Amino acid sequence: MVGYILSAVLLLILLLLLPVLIRCFLESRRLKKLSEAMEDYLAGNGGQLPLSLKEDTVAQVENAAAEMQNRIETAEERFRREARRTSDLTADISHQLKTPLASLRLFCEMDNSPHCARQLSQIERMETLISSLLRLEKLCADGYDFTFADCDLRLLAEQSWEQLRPLWPDRVLTVEGGAVVRCDQKWMSEAFRNLMKNACEHTQAGGRIRVRIEQEERACYCILEDNGGGAAEKDLPRLFERFYRAEGHTAGGAGLGLAIVKEIIFRHHGHITAENTAEGLRFVITLPVLNLVRAEA
Repeated sequence: MVGYILSAVLLLILLLLLPVLIRCFLESRRLKKLSEAMEDYLAGNGGQLPLSLKEDTVAQVENAAAEMQNRIETAEERFRREARRTSDLTADISHQLKTPLASLRLFCEMDNSPHCARQLSQIERMETLISSLLRLEKLCADGYDFTFADCDLRLLAEQSWEQLRPLWPDRVLTVEGGAVVRCDQKWMSEAFRNLMKNACEHTQAGGRIRVRIEQEERACYCILEDNGGGAAEKDLPRLFERFYRAEGHTAGGAGLGLAIVKEIIFRHHGHITAENTAEGLRFVITLPVLNLVRAEA
């Protein structure tokens, strides 16, 4: 009799707990599905997160995630509009300045003034500044199409140096290691050239520039070092700011080269840092290794 009562009580408890267990299972499955959808969205592969009309706790989480997605996309669209507006304004100003600068150049070339050479030099500097600023703003506003393909970074570094060698024949470049990553060859080459140009400007005759390329399973590292003495510690965090000139920097230029490098690396989903060494300055570029599965049309 006691056993029968005990069995009945256990059965009753099980019947009472069964709906709770089923609800917990279903809620757990919904949370797992939501988690996977959020991971896909953050990775750039997912679509719209689901809204729920239910009134349970999981529905509150689902609706909060959907609201978060909506706010993120609204903020991104607002940022893109502002970036396009800034890029268009910069382009308009640049184009408007090019015509009077061309006229000034013509008048200077026709003039026999003893200051003609210096005037032409300043006009050329302004033209370089306008061109660099326009490129940077278009990069920031996604104004250029990037074409990604497998690229040999060692070969890219060597080819980039060949374009600079005639300007600094007394500098020595060494390249160590190698890696193949997916990148836009044209823009990555410009990033390498800007870094090498910066190293040449900060080293004396006979200066040494060293490029070391290391590839790991998930990331590729490109380290560029020079023996130019480095930068002041207070300058290091600001080297990639537009128009910023480090203390003691006397070379010409627009002051936009490193800002363009940072934006190019950012467009490759990587990042770049600067630090001092015992002999000079070191730039470290970190690029993700993207093993993408490409479907054939």
